[in-house]
Amino acid sequence: MHRGWLLIGLLTAALLAGCGGDKAEEVPTATATVFTPSPLPPTWTPSPPGFVPSTTPTPENTADRTPGGVNVGGSLAGGTPFPPTWTPGSPPSATPRVSPTPVAPTLPPAPTWTTHPDYCLALTVVGGDLATRAGVAVTVRWTPIAEFSDYLVIVRHPGGGIVYSQTATGGAHTLPGDLFTVTGAYGWEVWPLDAAGNRACYAVGGEIIVSF
Repeated sequence: MHRGWLLIGLLTAALLAGCGGDKAEEVPTATATVFTPSPLPPTWTPSPPGFVPSTTPTPENTADRTPGGVNVGGSLAGGTPFPPTWTPGSPPSATPRVSPTPVAPTLPPAPTWTTHPDYCLALTVVGGDLATRAGVAVTVRWTPIAEFSDYLVIVRHPGGGIVYSQTATGGAHTLPGDLFTVTGAYGWEVWPLDAAGNRACYAVGGEIIVSF
């Protein structure tokens, strides 16, 4: 009886060994990675209900753009077409500024000097500069020339204007006192006159110093 149980135990052990009684194969455990979302910007606002994002435009490929030419179409950035006859223009060229040619002013011809006859050298002033008082007459003198009998006597104001012009004969002439109303230097000159009343030779003269 005891031997029968032993035999049953051996058979049971043999069956267990044939059915894979070895240790069960271990299954690897999957490792989970923790996902950390990126922080949202402080100005982020959630989209409203029903919002549908628009399709992202495809960036333009500048290599495919046709700049244009003879009978060639194309488009500019943004999709604006240009005509088939469009030709790219060239940048404006800078034209150098030409300095104007200086123009010399045209001057009137210089007056020609006509030599006076030798007898004109005889006309001289007698007495030099004179002194008088305001309102007092004064006599001017010169050496007459035999070729002329008439002489033109002119008196100039200290300011430059002519205040007296009178024809005289001989070699002296008295100027009225009412010519000298202000103090200063009055100028006087005498010209020989030809038969037609024209000035000849050159003038001689001097100054009349007037004081109070």
